[in-house]
Amino acid sequence: MKKVLLMLLLTLGCRGMAHEFLTPQVLVLKDPIPHKYTSHKVKNSGRWIKENGLKRDAKGRILRQADTTFYEFVILEKPLQAGEKIHIAGSVLQYDPDKPSCIFKLNQVGSGVKQPEKYAYMGAWLGSLGALPLKHLAGKTFEIRRSSDRQRVFSGQLKVRRDDPVYKGKIPFTGEEVLELDYSDFNTPGQYYFYVNGIGRSMEFTIGSEALSKAFYIHARGLYHKRCGIAKEPPFTEWISPACHKTVIRGRFSGNAEHYPRGKAEKEFGFFDRKGNRIEVKHFELIKQNPPYKNEIITAPGGWHDAADYDRRPYHLRIVSDLATLYLMKPENFIDGQLNIPESGNGIPDILDEAAWGVKHLLAVQQDNGGVGTWFETTGHPGPGEGLPHEEKRSYYVSMPGCNGTLEYAAAVSTLALAMKKSGSTVEAEKYTASAVKAWNFAVEPANRLVMWLRLKAKPICYQESPELYGGNLLRAGSNLYLLTGDKKYLDMISANAQAISEAFKRDFWKWSQLSLMLLELFPVKELNGFRKEYCKVILRNANKMLADLANNYPYRTLWHAADSGWVHSMAWGNSHPLRRAVTLIAAHKISGGQKYLTGAYLANDFHNGANPLGRTMTSGLGKIYPAVFLDLISYADNIGEFVPGITPYGNTFGLNRNVLKMVYKDKAYLLPIFRRNINLEFLSVPASEYSVWETIAPAAVTTGYLLERAQLPLKEWKNRKPGGDFRELPGYKALP
Repeated sequence: MKKVLLMLLLTLGCRGMAHEFLTPQVLVLKDPIPHKYTSHKVKNSGRWIKENGLKRDAKGRILRQADTTFYEFVILEKPLQAGEKIHIAGSVLQYDPDKPSCIFKLNQVGSGVKQPEKYAYMGAWLGSLGALPLKHLAGKTFEIRRSSDRQRVFSGQLKVRRDDPVYKGKIPFTGEEVLELDYSDFNTPGQYYFYVNGIGRSMEFTIGSEALSKAFYIHARGLYHKRCGIAKEPPFTEWISPACHKTVIRGRFSGNAEHYPRGKAEKEFGFFDRKGNRIEVKHFELIKQNPPYKNEIITAPGGWHDAADYDRRPYHLRIVSDLATLYLMKPENFIDGQLNIPESGNGIPDILDEAAWGVKHLLAVQQDNGGVGTWFETTGHPGPGEGLPHEEKRSYYVSMPGCNGTLEYAAAVSTLALAMKKSGSTVEAEKYTASAVKAWNFAVEPANRLVMWLRLKAKPICYQESPELYGGNLLRAGSNLYLLTGDKKYLDMISANAQAISEAFKRDFWKWSQLSLMLLELFPVKELNGFRKEYCKVILRNANKMLADLANNYPYRTLWHAADSGWVHSMAWGNSHPLRRAVTLIAAHKISGGQKYLTGAYLANDFHNGANPLGRTMTSGLGKIYPAVFLDLISYADNIGEFVPGITPYGNTFGLNRNVLKMVYKDKAYLLPIFRRNINLEFLSVPASEYSVWETIAPAAVTTGYLLERAQLPLKEWKNRKPGGDFRELPGYKALP
């Protein structure tokens, strides 16, 4: 290295390690921050303060105060040598070259043996000093060394990745100079680490099919941990939570969330005052002020919770469809017993049992006429201090069945029926087919359009459902039921509404699941060939754009829009999550067989698992450095130190939350690079710290499930994993900014 390129990092217990050298450059110290350095000259230093989460008091109660870590980055005039000691503020520390360096960013879970392109990266951001200079190392040799005997098994040359772009000429995206370590030609299974002479070594990584199996297992079990109506307990998990919300009351509210805000519906449907003016309605108030005429209580366990809500929403039907479609795309990847869930051993692939949990509660509330209310809701949000979900005092209500909500249910449950049929689960397939037929018959009958009078603030209001059936669900449900029954009346209904379906496809496909019409490709029907071609065209167009983004936009390969794109700012709410976006790539691969799409999905998985600027994974319990605290009500209340695994928080926000600005960064916020804006003040930074089962958890399971190299039962250490203790002691809590 150049003579000035030795960095020390001084912080309060960063990554859980205190008074330890991580590399020839990196040192971690506890509070208090030493301000006087003896024995070695310092050329320059930089600083940064970062939020970790919210503080807790002595009783564990969450405070509205940021828990922050102060970092000081110090450049020494001369590098330290192996075993050399440095005296800092009365402490004597010795450099150990065998400690992994956080300058290496890599897939911490590991890659399969079939992955055609594999990259790790080197880079560091030094707070107010900016990027650690690394470009001069281009051409230097990197090695892969086997962990067991430290022998070199592969070598390559460090290469400079593209320059870090800046947003509107002001804000960098990574804040780093990034080098690439290309090890695409190395595929031997085993445990390894990277080594660069004069820099140090990385943490260990794996090559082997088990790496992908473990990632899928953890993502999919994130859904299990969010199940409603069932106790989570051994032998299926050590994150124990009693059964909750076993019953629901038939309610009197609309199940279409898009109709509650004003302007989200056309003039002829939505909520209206008695003069016929469209009005905005808050669903909590509507439910509170319109109790049912009688308390019809139904036993209805099923579905999944989100982060700060115990409701079960229509959006979650996407999970059912996507998991079932994934099975139909790659049935060889999935077996019974794969996920260690209560249904394991019943002869049905676990992925389909998890999908079935997403309609269990809806089957229970389906009316004799086929109508299904698809939104289970109450009168307010639960709070962080209200305990576990089984302790909740509020009653939950199921929405009134509408034609479009019931049709959406029919589309999902018929997809599940097709997957069950493929798996040989005939009884289950027939059950779901019968339910889907009943739902279809209700949905296509115009007389069942939901129109009702309610009261709000003691005044009458009217709700009117859209008179038109939603084109995407009509196409999905109709084509599925034709495949299940052979009855052409379903195709005739699609044909009669072909123009409306085409218009809905062109207008709304951006918000559909990328797998929503995959069954048209898997089970071609001549009469639907036009829709199939249009679906394939859009998927391939979007996938090609993503591959261009992956290769060209940023120093780290990621599936995000270019710095000058009009959509680059829309990262919040999990929109930029690589495995969510990679669902388009696996769809493109299934459609075309193009290897480039599969490669892109592998690289998205690498970014998710640590080959990113922050050098940590994006899912709790995954890898070595992962999110340790986030907005999760159950983890707040279960008295288990480590938060529940398998959860993927929203993460990056592009912009900066006002609470973070006020409590942490103040006038320094503009310095924070965009890909480092993974802010976390828990319930005070919801767009970053919350998550949803359908936006972040399920897409990660779908993408990694598609990438599996073999169907594998979980290893004992996966099944028997115990919580790691106080989350504040985990490496991901006080990780580098």
